[in-house]
Amino acid sequence: MNDELYLKKLKSEYEYLKDEVEYQAELFEKAKKDFDERFSNKLNLNVPSDKTVEEERPIRKKSLDKVYKKLAQKIHPDKKTGDTDDFRKLKKSVDDSDMDVVIDLADEYDVDISVEVDEEEFLVGKIERLKNKLDYFNKTLIMQWYKIDENEKNNFENIILNTLGK
Repeated sequence: MNDELYLKKLKSEYEYLKDEVEYQAELFEKAKKDFDERFSNKLNLNVPSDKTVEEERPIRKKSLDKVYKKLAQKIHPDKKTGDTDDFRKLKKSVDDSDMDVVIDLADEYDVDISVEVDEEEFLVGKIERLKNKLDYFNKTLIMQWYKIDENEKNNFENIILNTLGK
């Protein structure tokens, strides 16, 4: 398989997984709400209403710092080509290690970051993190309960209550 075709495959997989994680996150929030409503009294849960799944913060690489410096030279509001909103977006995306936004900004401002960013390494890393997120959603007790057949929910509810000592 040639490199170009492999990168195209990785990009497709990455885009699919991004959409799937977004869908699963919405489904998880709905499942969590249903779970909390059903079990809050039975388990004496003090559940904050709008708490979301916390994500592990990725480690920032030196290459990202180099890309930031390169882009900041064009995007900084004090520069002729700069823009305040884009600069804020750049800072936030670098802090969050969101390379999607960084790459988009580099394209928009015509800044070559191919030396600093190995696209294959970037995509493989992002795909791995997205798969881990999907795995997390699917392994939670909430999603197991939510996805189970309605006929089995009562049995599963008893197992949950017995396991948690109620």
